[in-house]
Amino acid sequence: MVMTTKERTELRNELVSQGYAWEYVDEWQPKTTLYLHRARTNPEGDVVKPVGTKISGVPGNPDYVARKARIGMLPYPPSDTCECKWCAVGNVNKDKVTDSGEKVDEMPESATCSECGKVERALTSQAAQMKIRVHLKTHSA
Repeated sequence: MVMTTKERTELRNELVSQGYAWEYVDEWQPKTTLYLHRARTNPEGDVVKPVGTKISGVPGNPDYVARKARIGMLPYPPSDTCECKWCAVGNVNKDKVTDSGEKVDEMPESATCSECGKVERALTSQAAQMKIRVHLKTHSA
């Protein structure tokens, strides 16, 4: 596939913003290793592959890794200092305590399912509402 200069620049900028090296578009390897920064779940919500799972031997094509980066598969393992959007939310889920030993509530917003009463918590009210919309699909299935 032939890429225009504009497409190449856009792809390079997207990959660099996800943590890839500047020269990745020009010097990519045929196979690479990616790490999950977002847990994979089945339709029931059970975790199938946890965060940090190493996936070896995936194609190293820049288009492919850019698509995978959009869904939480990055070339470096997740950590407390990772700034990707999945780790930023995931790090908030870890229990944080003050110096006095009190737990800090890091998920200030919540939404409740109108059918079963399940409460979903998130950083923003929009994210909590989105979680409830996804949850409501389990009632109609």
